[in-house]
Amino acid sequence: MDWRTGLAALAAGMAVHAAAENIAWRNGRWFDGERFTNGTRYSVDARMVASEPARVDRVIELGGRFVVPPYGDAHHHGIDGDEALEDKITVFLEAGIFYVKNPNVIGERITPAVRARLNGPTSVDAIFSNGGLTAPGGHPAPLHDYMSRIGVFKGFGPEEMENRAYFLVADEADLEAKWPRILAGKPDFIKTFLLFSESYDGVQPLLRETDGEPNIGLDPAVLKKIVARAHAAGLRVSTHIDTARDFRNAVDAGVDEINHLPQPDPRFSPDLSAYVIDRETARLAAEKGIFVVTTASTTERLSPHLPEAWKPSMRDNQRKNLRTLLDAGVHVALGSDGLSGERRFVTARQEANFIARYKLLSNRELLRAWSIDTPRAIFPKRRVGCLGDGCEASFLVLGADPLDDAANLHKISLRVKEGVVLPHMPRFSLVR
Repeated sequence: MDWRTGLAALAAGMAVHAAAENIAWRNGRWFDGERFTNGTRYSVDARMVASEPARVDRVIELGGRFVVPPYGDAHHHGIDGDEALEDKITVFLEAGIFYVKNPNVIGERITPAVRARLNGPTSVDAIFSNGGLTAPGGHPAPLHDYMSRIGVFKGFGPEEMENRAYFLVADEADLEAKWPRILAGKPDFIKTFLLFSESYDGVQPLLRETDGEPNIGLDPAVLKKIVARAHAAGLRVSTHIDTARDFRNAVDAGVDEINHLPQPDPRFSPDLSAYVIDRETARLAAEKGIFVVTTASTTERLSPHLPEAWKPSMRDNQRKNLRTLLDAGVHVALGSDGLSGERRFVTARQEANFIARYKLLSNRELLRAWSIDTPRAIFPKRRVGCLGDGCEASFLVLGADPLDDAANLHKISLRVKEGVVLPHMPRFSLVR
């Protein structure tokens, strides 16, 4: 379906608020994180309850189908303003993705009108970091400057990117000076960029393809200062990483979430040694309760320079890193790193398919990561990613067992959000 024509009619039909009823959900198979158990469950006032309420407004027969918590996308840049917003919302909901986390956006583009169309029973729930913190000359400053030149951020030119799309923080003095403006934007969390942090120990980082300049991010010592300030302000911190050294520095800094698995690139290291997460670091990440967002498919999707011969080793590295993290008890969430500027609007559905195709996780691990840990990574204070007493009455009903075949994750026959049954949605995608 063409991006410009979109699905406004379907989205408009969903925009009418429907009050949640007291519902008996009969004869379902409910996922508990390990297995499916048969039974009837109830929802009252948009919450699941343990026992049958005094009044039941409706009984919905699930026919032995498979019930899972809704999915999330813990790393997606697509909701970045009002352009095609209703179409994007519909793409997410059709994929079963109810929760979205945008870890870098121009905060002024998320207007009150945009927010009014989010975070309700018939829309997606989304949070935003606003502009991320990076080093002078570091990622994503060159990327945002380029994107602004080609018109991605309507109303904002290259000269308006700094202190909006990103904040340049060289040292603690910069942080002190810019922190009031960062907080004034009322971010839901703080995004930071830590990449090729070996450069602070004298190791030459990877050079950018665009301009040949060093591909750098924050000084790890500055990241620790940012984390301390953010936590004092009640804000969680997500950190972009590239190498295993970045991963360790992020863990040592005490961040709450690490975005991306190490992203192997033969131009930086001819072998995989720079991209292997060690068990001790994984243990520390688990001990600190750090979530790790996969974006495993991003490197291949956005890096056309990668030689085909390198990809099998890279996938094997991703598989081993995920095994190390899960064995240590780290919570893994799915993220797509989808962008508005891409030809195809990609979501965590494509990330799940990539993980399944290359067997980076088992079917059970994939289902748990996508339906339980991803929503909790986005909304850690809410009762999401669960189906028991007191959990939000939001779930997907699947026509076949996703533990048998990961393709069944997408066979969605019913979508329920906060006790409201959403309309049937045909399969589609958005293409520019």
